[in-house]
Amino acid sequence: MNSLKPFLTLLALAFVLPWLGLIVYPNARLKSIVTEVAYAKEDDTKDAVFPTGRAFLSSGAKVYASNGCAYCHTQMIRPTYAGTDRWRSGWSGREEDGLARETLPFDYIGERYAYLGVQRNGPDLSNVGHRITDTKWHYDHLYSPRKVVPASIMPSFPNLFISRPVIGQVSELAVDVVEREGSRYEVVPSGEAKALVGYLLSMKKDQKVPKSIAAK
Repeated sequence: MNSLKPFLTLLALAFVLPWLGLIVYPNARLKSIVTEVAYAKEDDTKDAVFPTGRAFLSSGAKVYASNGCAYCHTQMIRPTYAGTDRWRSGWSGREEDGLARETLPFDYIGERYAYLGVQRNGPDLSNVGHRITDTKWHYDHLYSPRKVVPASIMPSFPNLFISRPVIGQVSELAVDVVEREGSRYEVVPSGEAKALVGYLLSMKKDQKVPKSIAAK
């Protein structure tokens, strides 16, 4: 019995410590940042742009999550062994406007879930809304990644598209046209694909930050 108590104590700590470090502390820190923003001095917030969150794109975020995008893409400009991610062109925001920077907890205010990701089998998406602004490019890439980026290892997502008969001209959003039983069919984005691409185009974490928050 005596030998069991230390084991149970260590087992409890193995669960409690990660929970405190990965959930409780980050959640408390984000809440404190929200409070800091709410009570920031006027001169401190001059020219600062506060993130509004992407609540109106929550359906796109759900598609992002349900298709496992966070397994291969991050949403965080982070320090690396080679320095910060800012050495990667376009990853950290609008460099030409002096707004390129690392990601801050401030950037996730208003988001119910922050899909930070854990691996980078694909590029970071924190500022993909600035890097790739062509809606059609995103549809083509989701439907047939290697048609757009030959060396891509990303899987295709045909489940996000629907096939329908071509009536008149082919849709500008069509990613493919196929012949079937003497009829032409076009493959076009479904509502889920449109929501996902809208979510991707909204990813622009390069707004100016209040001085007090940036200093911390």
